[in-house]
Amino acid sequence: MVVRFSRGKKANEPREADLGAAEDRLQSQLEDLLPMAERDCASYDLVSKAYGLPKETDEQKAARKGVIQEAMVGAMTIPEQTLTMVHEVFNTMDKVVDCIGKSIASDLASGSAMLSAAAEGAFLNVRINAAYLDDRDLAESTMTRATAVRDSIRQQHKAVADLVDQLLG
Repeated sequence: MVVRFSRGKKANEPREADLGAAEDRLQSQLEDLLPMAERDCASYDLVSKAYGLPKETDEQKAARKGVIQEAMVGAMTIPEQTLTMVHEVFNTMDKVVDCIGKSIASDLASGSAMLSAAAEGAFLNVRINAAYLDDRDLAESTMTRATAVRDSIRQQHKAVADLVDQLLG
């Protein structure tokens, strides 16, 4: 919305093509992000079902453990994808954030805060699921990637907040 309302402004005429490209990209990113909450729920449903598998015999226990571990990987992967997708939205906005005017700055800040909250939640889901993985190399490499992305998002969110503070005085 912030980009859409920034288009067609005289001050942004030289950047109209950039704003148009950003609006198209953001619309696509929104369509990709919306189903991620459902995908996260579905991935964790698999974890819950795995914990419900029989565990009376050693064979059942081993099979159950394998299914749990496989489901945990999925439950870790989906929020990592969400985190990366949020980062991509911030990257898209970085290219045109200088076109945002004072009259829409509060919406920019609100959107940034919501994206940042989504990223923090996704990061925590990666973290909790990584903690349960027996494959420590996979867990640690995933956490290294996720932490770097989360830290970048925090910096991008702070830059937006600083810009909004500057715009609003």
